[in-house]
Amino acid sequence: MHAAVATLARWGRIDLAAPAPAPPEPDPAGLTPREREVIRLLSDGLSNAEIARTLYISEKTASVHVSNILRKLGVTSRLQAAHSHHAPKN
Repeated sequence: MHAAVATLARWGRIDLAAPAPAPPEPDPAGLTPREREVIRLLSDGLSNAEIARTLYISEKTASVHVSNILRKLGVTSRLQAAHSHHAPKN
């Protein structure tokens, strides 16, 4: 079994000796990794359509992510969300 795994790893160019990547830092607001991507783009002033094109998702999915971000941050506007994203962390 070990030989088969080693062979598959070589074919997939996976280094089995490399350390596993560190898990992502938990987000204090509870944002998912994808929501963190969306809020970065939202903070850059992108519209839902532009976010969708950038992330290769539908505009509806981008809209849902933005709505979830607003809810999780407890804000009512994209501007407030962007501001809270750039606010200094204590």
